[in-house]
Amino acid sequence: MRVIIPAAGVGSRLRPYTEEAPKALVPIAGTPLIWHTMRRLAKAKVSEVVVVCGYMSELLRASLVACPDAPPLRFVENPDFASTNSIVSLALTRPFWDEPFCVIDGDVLVSCDLLRRMLDSPRDVLAVDTSKSYADIDMKVRIQDGRAVDFGKDLEPSARQGEFFGVSRWSGANAARFSSAIDEMLAEGRVGDWYEFAMRKLAIERGLDVLDATSSEWAEVDSAEDIPAATTLVERDEVSFR
Repeated sequence: MRVIIPAAGVGSRLRPYTEEAPKALVPIAGTPLIWHTMRRLAKAKVSEVVVVCGYMSELLRASLVACPDAPPLRFVENPDFASTNSIVSLALTRPFWDEPFCVIDGDVLVSCDLLRRMLDSPRDVLAVDTSKSYADIDMKVRIQDGRAVDFGKDLEPSARQGEFFGVSRWSGANAARFSSAIDEMLAEGRVGDWYEFAMRKLAIERGLDVLDATSSEWAEVDSAEDIPAATTLVERDEVSFR
């Protein structure tokens, strides 16, 4: 299976780390963040990784080429990274949507077990952390009968909810609908939005299957305060490579 990694953003909330390197190269346990992802993808034997570059693109490309554990790589450039958001970065990867694929945000680390469950899923799914209380959730997901039916940062509490953290699987008709939703957003000039807003349209219309995850299985490195949690995940997951 192919994996797509949007990693074009500036990562301003991670300064001073991102003053000299892109967000995906922030060191976690002494190793660039995205190298940990590459190691997990190689272990899972993914067929190819497509990385969207933008901010300090040459540095990111060079680091990934040097990564000893990287699967086969392709690079896509978002030249407008400074004035657009992830909706544009993901749209640029659509020539590679000709086979089932997973999307993993460039600032997210996932455990080997969660990655395996995602890749082995018989259906398209969104990984959703269902272990958090409402107050601790950022990108909130409303869940009914195992399916995401709405999400956003300002959703009201519901009977069952969780957090979407940038990991999903797509194929066939779902990928086509996702692409159409992206086209609608771009036609409206919404180049500064996250791609999650296109996914929200699909969730509201038909629902999207949820793959349950827990907070111990992932870490988003969005600020310096997130680095300890990512380090803990890497250290805990090390047993999977022995």
